[in-house]
Amino acid sequence: MPDLTAIAAAVNALRAAKDIAETMIGLRDTAAFQGKLLEFQSKLIDANNSAFAAQDERSTMLQRIGELEKEVTNLKAWETEKQRYELKNLGFGAFARVIKPEMQGVEPDHCICANCYERGNKSFLQLTPRIEMGSHVWACSVCNTSIIVRAWPPSAAGS
Repeated sequence: MPDLTAIAAAVNALRAAKDIAETMIGLRDTAAFQGKLLEFQSKLIDANNSAFAAQDERSTMLQRIGELEKEVTNLKAWETEKQRYELKNLGFGAFARVIKPEMQGVEPDHCICANCYERGNKSFLQLTPRIEMGSHVWACSVCNTSIIVRAWPPSAAGS
């Protein structure tokens, strides 16, 4: 909603311009008429400026509403997406979000970083060439978290 003070200022300026116009009609003196004409034009400019200010604020608010609607859409999409994953211990106390079997469809077995998941991001853990404690190390390329995975796929880890 545009700033009510800007709208009120525009209305007041237009009222003042109307009053001045009515006064101008009764004037016969050219100098007095010219003075009122300048005052009239000044009030019209004030009304115009107030209307532009209200329009600018309205545009800003519409842009912000669009941004918020997009954010809500993204949050709803993430809420739906995150329901597809469950927290699993992949060994040695290493936790990751693993896709639920009933939600997997044709996707391959995979897991996402538990840290990124908590921050509202989906970041796949990737197998690295490193081996520690006789097991593979998986890493998140977003937050640099590394975990040691005892067995893959997750069902083999004995969740």
